[in-house]
Amino acid sequence: MALARCLIFPVAWGPGDRLACRLSQADNSMNLAVWLVAPLIGLLLSLFAAGGGLVAVPLLNAGLGMPLKQAIAASLIIVAFTSFVALFQKNGWRLINWHLHRFFAIGAMLGGFSGASIGIEISEQLQAVLFTILVLIIVWWINSDSMKNLAQPAEKKTCNCPYALLAGFASGVITGLLGVGGGFIIVPILMMLGVTNHQTAVAHSLLLIISSSLVASARYYEYFSISWQPMLAILALAAVGVWVGGWIAGKVSSSKLQKGFSLVLCLLAVWMLFRIYVFESAS
Repeated sequence: MALARCLIFPVAWGPGDRLACRLSQADNSMNLAVWLVAPLIGLLLSLFAAGGGLVAVPLLNAGLGMPLKQAIAASLIIVAFTSFVALFQKNGWRLINWHLHRFFAIGAMLGGFSGASIGIEISEQLQAVLFTILVLIIVWWINSDSMKNLAQPAEKKTCNCPYALLAGFASGVITGLLGVGGGFIIVPILMMLGVTNHQTAVAHSLLLIISSSLVASARYYEYFSISWQPMLAILALAAVGVWVGGWIAGKVSSSKLQKGFSLVLCLLAVWMLFRIYVFESAS
């Protein structure tokens, strides 16, 4: 309605009304950007078993205007659902080492609950800063040789169960605290634990993301609720992104995808931080 009034009566409005017009037009442009970027959630999870939450949280917060804690709760549902679709698409169930997964999943679920409990108590500003720091670390990591060196498979293929439990707990804390699946941490660690095939590591990562995200989201939903109408649209678009990712896998250079992904991550994280510290502080 405000946008229509901007178009019909632009001259008669005062300075404050013109500002409202510009903000309304920006909101409509941002909503369009949300629908264009939403498939990227599924695309990233399909290709890398990671990155979905890193896009979903700023998309919901800065794009749709959700408060950060509600955006994190919604992101956890989106990431869990999209990971399930990606796992189904890849027939990942038959690749799972259930003995290793059991210990990793127990740690991830405990960590998800603990991280969500911390996230409920701390301020949104602190969560936004931590999220931005995590994004910058991951952007540096995936564009350096560190990730390649870390992702070398271990020589022994035995299950280091205590290490799997601790690693799962650490990734779960990040999931619950910041609303991200933690796949960029999980996949290299799985390969260090003896999961020598990358596709097998991806399958384990997707299943672990589902486990920790569902536990963390249940914890958040004790305190926060969200609007399901935009959520359903994003879930559908993210599912489309999964199938697109499966189609382009192997057809596009992974290094080019990682560079493009890094740029999108930086832009989304900076916009989310700017919105929380400038727009919400001003209001």
